[in-house]
Amino acid sequence: RFGDMVGRSVVMRELFARLAAVAPTDATVLVTGETGTGKELVAEALHENSARKGGPFVVLDCGAIPANLMESETFGHERGAFTGATSARVGSFERANGGTLFLDEIGELPLEMQPKLLRALERREIRRVGGTKMLQVNIRVVAATNRDLAVEVNKGRFREDLFYRLAVAHLAVPALRERRDDIPLLVEHILASLPEGRERGPRPETIELMKKHEWPGNVRELRNVI
Repeated sequence: RFGDMVGRSVVMRELFARLAAVAPTDATVLVTGETGTGKELVAEALHENSARKGGPFVVLDCGAIPANLMESETFGHERGAFTGATSARVGSFERANGGTLFLDEIGELPLEMQPKLLRALERREIRRVGGTKMLQVNIRVVAATNRDLAVEVNKGRFREDLFYRLAVAHLAVPALRERRDDIPLLVEHILASLPEGRERGPRPETIELMKKHEWPGNVRELRNVI
């Protein structure tokens, strides 16, 4: 196990070994994998096993924020910066100061925001929307996506320089169908987190059926089934 992740399979042991090597560093990490594989758990494990574990762990979901609010959510804004900005707001970069900023669904980041993010990553300084003062931030950045960013770069939907700035270290989280031998361990792990879960485990024949399923929703789907 590493953090809240468990697995006996070769692919997971390899992932745990890479996590153990990368976590103590301040390297920017790109985590890739299908939906439901546990990319946020990887980010949390990187944070908890780093020198920044006493600092904040801030999540910025790039796929859930409207494009017109993205810059404000990321960098914050000053009072009066735009209609409705009745007070100053601290953005995700500032809130993550001293800790880790997790950029979830980075592949959904609007193209016009990408050069601004690149500049902030390179200089570790930001400017609030409507502000004039540059603010220094001390953060570690972990980004995650279920997209193939190399393909997105070739299609002109993602900046190549930002891709390489994010992928200083690249961790690929395997799909559940690539680690079927982990299913009994995962079932036990999930049951342990549920009320009376240990007394309500599935029969061995049910586990065997689970091993034959494709699990398009990966571990998240498995948890729903349990």
